[in-house]
Amino acid sequence: MSLQIKPTVKTPGIEFDSNNGTITIKGISIPEDPQEFFEPLNTQIDEYILTPSETTFLDFKLEYFNTSTTLIIRNLIRKLRAISDKTNFKVRWYYETDDEDMEEAGEEFKMLFRDVDFEIIGVNHF
Repeated sequence: MSLQIKPTVKTPGIEFDSNNGTITIKGISIPEDPQEFFEPLNTQIDEYILTPSETTFLDFKLEYFNTSTTLIIRNLIRKLRAISDKTNFKVRWYYETDDEDMEEAGEEFKMLFRDVDFEIIGVNHF
């Protein structure tokens, strides 16, 4: 099972490879209807959590996201945290080193989910 959604001007690219337990969300996320946009990913995750990989990575490489995407991010982390007894769950929050806003957003999520292995990684470019 896998999922690939190409990025647009308003929506991020999404790659989900259930074989290696990696979910990547990359780009800009300002969809008009975030629930609808992220529904295919949620559906795939619902199937995945029945028999997850030994390790599950949720990777964020976001340039910008709106408030409604914040709720989606929070819910994704919550859903995967709930199966931490079945998989080694880890969030990797990448940000471009010159983007303090994305670094701070990662820090806020890390504080919100203190019980999750949450790594914040600065990179030069995505």
